[in-house]
Amino acid sequence: MQLILIRHAPAGDRVEWARSGLPDEDRPLTKEGRTKMRRVVRGLRRVLESPERLFSSPLLRARETAELLLERYPDLRVETTPELEPDADPAATLAWLKSLDDGQRIALIGHEPHLSGLLALLVHGDPGLDTLPFRKGGVAILELDTLRPAGARLTAFLPPRVLRALG
Repeated sequence: MQLILIRHAPAGDRVEWARSGLPDEDRPLTKEGRTKMRRVVRGLRRVLESPERLFSSPLLRARETAELLLERYPDLRVETTPELEPDADPAATLAWLKSLDDGQRIALIGHEPHLSGLLALLVHGDPGLDTLPFRKGGVAILELDTLRPAGARLTAFLPPRVLRALG
């Protein structure tokens, strides 16, 4: 199995958004964030075949990022799951992944600190070893023979700057 972890694109400022009184879950991508992510996706398309399944956090900024992926991977459809929310437990996400009955190449769009914890769990077996924090628009590609802690090999950790350069 190949697992692609993608952090959402840049969104509006959290503090400014909080002043609006609207929930953080509804904070959208910025115009610049959309532009940057389109370039990231162009670069990702050069190095990655189309995922078979695409899952997103239900938060707006992650769903909007997923929609940008659909521009380059049009045969996909976006499925949302709370297992990708920012405060989700990486172990619960791993259990959810095990429950999926198909897909050899799965992309997940989420948030920090969850994604770096999930990456650490899959590669090192300990979600507390989150030494590779994701930049907004960053991507990690993992190869897994089995879905278990420390059962993955990190084959690429691509900062958004690198993917934009490829795009």
